[in-house]
Amino acid sequence: MFYTDGLLMLRRTVLLPLTLMLSLMAPCLHAADKPYSTGKLLDIQQKTRDKVDMYLVNTPVTTAVPYFEISIEFGNTDYVAEYTPRHSAEQLPEGWRSGESVQGRLDKHHIYLRRPDGSELPFIITKRAAVSKETVKEKP
Repeated sequence: MFYTDGLLMLRRTVLLPLTLMLSLMAPCLHAADKPYSTGKLLDIQQKTRDKVDMYLVNTPVTTAVPYFEISIEFGNTDYVAEYTPRHSAEQLPEGWRSGESVQGRLDKHHIYLRRPDGSELPFIITKRAAVSKETVKEKP
């Protein structure tokens, strides 16, 4: 009698929370990454923006923070995106130049470009512009 009550209690205290946790994690486990597509780099610029470190007698003391701004074309859309490096000496891969093609995938607010070593570099999308076929100039 006591043996079967213990198993029943074990089922309720262990199996029910375990089943609940697995059912909540199921959508995360089945999330698939979007496939990579080929894009064309139109422009790459290294820029800086000022970050206020502190105020000294109502005067801002600023530091220049570097970031990269790229223009890239995926399909019929041009994107302008920004990447802030971890430190000021970090550079983009040398193979990334204007006119080169790169592999990347798009999210709602991000572009993930594949580096030559296979890792991804996340860019934040700041602008989107549709490219009409009339404005595209073909190379002779």
